[in-house]
Amino acid sequence: MTHTTEESQVRENHNGACADIEPILSRQISRKRHNSQNETENDIDNIRIKRGRNTTFDYISCPLAHMGCRRDLHQDHLQEHYLTAQHQECVTKCTILCLEKLHVEPKVISTLLDNDEEYSQVIESVNLLAEGLSALNDDNARIHNSQIQIQNSILERQNQIDQLKHSIDESVKFSHATQINNRVLETDIESIKEKISDLSGSTTYDGNFIWKITDVAQKINDSISEKQTSIYSPPFYTSPNGYKMCMRLYFNGDGQARRSHLSIFFVLLRGEYDAILSWPFCFKITFCLYDQTNSQNHIIDSFRPDIKSNSFQRPKSNMSIASGLPKFCPLTMIQTSNNPYVRDDCMFIRCMVDFESVSKLAIRQICKINVGLPKTIQQKLIQEEIERVNTPQTSVSIGENLVTSNEKLIVSLKNSNLSSL
Repeated sequence: MTHTTEESQVRENHNGACADIEPILSRQISRKRHNSQNETENDIDNIRIKRGRNTTFDYISCPLAHMGCRRDLHQDHLQEHYLTAQHQECVTKCTILCLEKLHVEPKVISTLLDNDEEYSQVIESVNLLAEGLSALNDDNARIHNSQIQIQNSILERQNQIDQLKHSIDESVKFSHATQINNRVLETDIESIKEKISDLSGSTTYDGNFIWKITDVAQKINDSISEKQTSIYSPPFYTSPNGYKMCMRLYFNGDGQARRSHLSIFFVLLRGEYDAILSWPFCFKITFCLYDQTNSQNHIIDSFRPDIKSNSFQRPKSNMSIASGLPKFCPLTMIQTSNNPYVRDDCMFIRCMVDFESVSKLAIRQICKINVGLPKTIQQKLIQEEIERVNTPQTSVSIGENLVTSNEKLIVSLKNSNLSSL
């Protein structure tokens, strides 16, 4: 079959373009068919790298260089070059050129139809180009969709972070306001408790207070385990308008007396009449742990305030620093079974503010006075004991006189009650 010169020229141009495109498409689309070839090329590239080959023969031109693609391309970077935008643009140009020639010159097509082998090659090349473009479009669409999803996800996460920050700020503000309210409420509750305690009748106004402590065994265990190392007594006063104070007790000791002694301290509290009282507080303090048997071997100890200490200045807060007797009595005396100081899981500690510098002997006798007597009778007996101690008498006669005076007072009280009836 003969062909015209124009047809031959078109055929040569077409075959040349397709011949240039076919190796490219075979690398991009039909990679699975050429895995063995790619592995071999990779091995060759690795050998070149190991040998340090770097000559001018390693640089080649892209198969589509006549379409405007690169001419100085390193063989090791050939696969990367096929994925660049410049190369993809040249592939698109070649495809469009082939399609245009197929549609513009139908004579060539009809001539090519006569040659089945050449026609099949053209069709295969066109199909490969179409598949390549479709794959590229699909990849671009997938990448674009993924990018949009990532951007939306980032915006959503940013909004969540902003909302979380706003929520945290509000929580911090609310927590701060709640803490302030809690402090105010705690202060109000303590004030109410003190007022209730003052009105309950347990508070005294003569500087003399007997503290009943219950659940002693539990309190001792709490102190040893440091769950609650100390407890406070209810407040009491030296007078209705006088100093306000309380006791603080460490069942397992405090400081150097820890685990060895019972520690008891005196605490000045802020009162309503502090502005008109004399400061510093300078009166002697006496503590008495009662023996709950008829032996009346009470544990008694006293101390005088250090007027230079802040503990005895006018309180600047609700409670001053405690001061007292760290080694009041050994722990063995209250922890042994059947000891006279703890009975029915209770113990009694008395605090006395000494305004008249009473001697130790008189204080010991005062602690033996029956606390069940009326206050006026107790005061009378205390005054008698102070007067007897100030006179030269023996301790034996003092005790006898104390018993005699108690008996006389009881008889006189009975007579007065009978006469009233």
